[in-house]
Amino acid sequence: MVSNQSTTVLHPGAEDPARKFGLAPRLGDLKGMTVGIIDNHKRNVDVYVAELGRVLQDEYGVAKVVTYRKASQSIPTPADVLDSLAAECDAIVHAVAD
Repeated sequence: MVSNQSTTVLHPGAEDPARKFGLAPRLGDLKGMTVGIIDNHKRNVDVYVAELGRVLQDEYGVAKVVTYRKASQSIPTPADVLDSLAAECDAIVHAVAD
């Protein structure tokens, strides 16, 4: 039996093409800088963030560490938070731990 019907197959994972970005200019030194750390809310990241902040200040002369803890590891950091961190900080670290 021959059918005149057609079937359309859709790809459910289709996404917009990824935009390409260059690397941010490197800081010559961290001394006196403000560094933001984004805590992704994974297990043990709070321990990692605390130690990283201490090392940055004690060993690299970072003047101030600003932290933000995401509500969940599965959601992106809100755009307004990223904008705020970018305005306040000279560098940002996205911290991941398990």
